[in-house]
Amino acid sequence: MTTISLKTQNIVPLSILIGIQLIVVWLVNQKELDLSQLSSLKETGILMGVIGVLAGFLSSLLPTGLKNTLVFLRWRHALPGHRFIQLAEKDSRIDNAALKTAVADYEFLKTDHETQNGYWYRKIYKPLSDQKDIASTHKSYLLYRDAVAISFLSTIIFIIAKILIPNLMVDINFDSVFVFFVGGGGFIVAANNLGRRLVTTSIAVYISML
Repeated sequence: MTTISLKTQNIVPLSILIGIQLIVVWLVNQKELDLSQLSSLKETGILMGVIGVLAGFLSSLLPTGLKNTLVFLRWRHALPGHRFIQLAEKDSRIDNAALKTAVADYEFLKTDHETQNGYWYRKIYKPLSDQKDIASTHKSYLLYRDAVAISFLSTIIFIIAKILIPNLMVDINFDSVFVFFVGGGGFIVAANNLGRRLVTTSIAVYISML
């Protein structure tokens, strides 16, 4: 049986997140706020379909490394897996004595972030990736990481459009760009927390199975 990828499963909720941002942009540019106009949005699946296609397209434009940089605000060794030992030492759910015993070259890995991430992925995450708690956290992380990427691209597209085609954007205030800033900031916090949670949860499950 073919397994649907986590990114594909996220298309609908991702479309909803992006749709909410676009609705807020539309609302803040209304001279007279009439919430009854929103009722028409519920009746069209075409709009959500278009947003879904657009969301999938935009999320694929940015390379994974740049997405990770945006979420974790690091140029090098951005992923929490690069620091899984440090994160584990701060998590009360994890028996660090057992982790030290289980992880070969523990002290070396602690200082080599590149090798540390590879070890976490191959030895800890990958064998347990189908575990319910881990898969659920991973799915949520990918959702908000892609939402960060789309918000980032939407900001750039919005600014370029206001500069290059001002006549078409005349009814949309430049201040509307802050909708993407605020939304993107919230998505960054969510993705950052979920990324760390993915790492520590997988370690906690790994230790419990030793």
